[in-house]
Amino acid sequence: MAAPKIESIDFLTPLDRIDPVSGDCELHVTFADGGSSRFRAATFDRAQTWMRTSRRQAWWSAPVLFVARLDRDTVTAAVSAMAAEMGGYWLRYYNQRKA
Repeated sequence: MAAPKIESIDFLTPLDRIDPVSGDCELHVTFADGGSSRFRAATFDRAQTWMRTSRRQAWWSAPVLFVARLDRDTVTAAVSAMAAEMGGYWLRYYNQRKA
């Protein structure tokens, strides 16, 4: 299967409201064929924060794209890598996130 061509990557939280070194946000990725994918991107420390604040013994969620920094260049590179990996399998899989 051919890798999807990315038309746009939209941060659903304005970048000026996100801590680029320790934060998370929702992304909406639009493909050239009209399809789209919506999922969360986060810095690596967020999983530990989510675990600490959860009342459950184990914490599971929809897929998250972990990145070193939440800035446009880093997130674009990570989403592009997802599009290239295994013909875009992970980018399509992450589309399973429910709002």
